[in-house]
Amino acid sequence: MNWLGRSVRAALRYAMTGLTAAAAVAVFATGPAFADPLPAPSDKGQSAPYYVVTQSYNGEPEYLYEIAERFLGDGNRAMEIFELNKGRWQPGGQQVTKAEVIEPEWVLRLPPDAKGEGVKTGVLPYFEAAGAGAPTDAASASTPTEPPPATITPAPAPTTPAADSGSGWLAPVLIGLAALLVAAGLVWLGVFLVKRQRAKKPKPVALAVMGDSDAWAVDRAARALATACAQQGRSVPDTIAVVLGPEAITVRLATPDEAAPAGWLVSDAGRVWSSTVGEVQRAVVDNSLPAPFAQLVPIGLTGTGQVLLNLAQSGGVVSVEGDADRVVELTRAWSVRLARSPWASGLKVVRVGFELDPAERFTGVEAQSVADVARIAETNPGGGVLFLATPPRGQELVTVNGLLDTPGRLWSAVVVKADEATWRVSIDAAGTVQTGLLPQRTSLRV
Repeated sequence: MNWLGRSVRAALRYAMTGLTAAAAVAVFATGPAFADPLPAPSDKGQSAPYYVVTQSYNGEPEYLYEIAERFLGDGNRAMEIFELNKGRWQPGGQQVTKAEVIEPEWVLRLPPDAKGEGVKTGVLPYFEAAGAGAPTDAASASTPTEPPPATITPAPAPTTPAADSGSGWLAPVLIGLAALLVAAGLVWLGVFLVKRQRAKKPKPVALAVMGDSDAWAVDRAARALATACAQQGRSVPDTIAVVLGPEAITVRLATPDEAAPAGWLVSDAGRVWSSTVGEVQRAVVDNSLPAPFAQLVPIGLTGTGQVLLNLAQSGGVVSVEGDADRVVELTRAWSVRLARSPWASGLKVVRVGFELDPAERFTGVEAQSVADVARIAETNPGGGVLFLATPPRGQELVTVNGLLDTPGRLWSAVVVKADEATWRVSIDAAGTVQTGLLPQRTSLRV
């Protein structure tokens, strides 16, 4: 009877798994406790200029600095727009809480002098707080509606209990069948969850390394730092990494430097400069200056935020090593993010040897060979980053070294499991990344 005992124990395990899953569903259905929402602006029913955020503008996600620059003529007025909309409820029960976070379909009130294509003037569309009711648009906000007429539903006529027809056994049978169906459903759910847990681990999603909204926040911070350094009459120091946190932006310098510009604090004996997200949002930015960190790639998360590595500081080949699936996914993710990043607009991102995958939205160049990359480099003075799926050897290695030897560190090369490299980045099956360049390990968000 041992087999029976094992089966019973397995069934119980599956049933308990199902019950646990049901409890989890109940928790998610009721929702976790959130912090109190911000007070909403008291401008309901008022007429003012406003703008409905779109999916993109000129092929890039929208953000407050760009909106202020387009409609007010000055991107530095972005915080003025944020203050007008701080706490405003948006479609889907979301609320404006951070200047660096806006979503498509959100309605933003603009200052009175806003003008341009897309600016509307009228009664501000109004959206209820989450769970408080349905949103109203500008038309419904400006035209009160009459309450629907009351309806009276006649009370049901009293019924007379039916005489006992001998069918009293039916109710217990139906209850028993329902209980069996529930139990069977829980066992099935338990089996499904256990099999899913035992299945092969999923591969990381390439685009999950860093979102577009965070990328624009990093670009804003880098340009604010470049502007602050220029105002002080100095250049931006060589930087190994940038960390985007919820409250602060941090840069880790290659060489200690305690002469940080205004708005930036020095720590770790001059190895780290930092500024708050609010300070960066308020800072004046000179967009005519070149992006100081054109070769940033995200390597994952730490307790302080998202970490980006500056490939321009490698001075040679960057080898990505470790779990085979994760290595390829991380390398592809870097190429996708770099090709779409605002700080790399003048950079050529070229891949050689990777399988084509239209779903990943790679907007760089898929070259057939390293020789093709050399020809691309001759016509692109802004430099670039080369991604190789296999280590270069022979004449290919000579060509790659020639690219890396160009003055000004214009080109970098990222190679899957390179034979020789100046930097080695490793990633394990769990998504933990180590570089040897930073005091902490990072973990991919997948």
